Amino acid sequence: MMKTQQPTAPLSTFTPQDGVLEVVELLDSEGSVKRMCELGICPGKRVSIVRQGDPAILSVGDSRFALSGELLTRVYVRPIA
Repeated sequence: MMKTQQPTAPLSTFTPQDGVLEVVELLDSEGSVKRMCELGICPGKRVSIVRQGDPAILSVGDSRFALSGELLTRVYVRPIA
């Protein structure tokens, strides 16, 4: 039986209750992709939302980062099923 993948959506649409999310795509805005990848927020990585808001607090590995609402709309993720 083949596993179907969850659809992707902007990180801004998720909450802390959604658990671990996989980063699928980043939409660039003035070099933001490079900076987010330096923080560990890049395709294939797993993140979770610690606190919603603007800025939101994300957990990436053993670190936590604040990410603006605008950047949250540029990070496409899917839930880890």
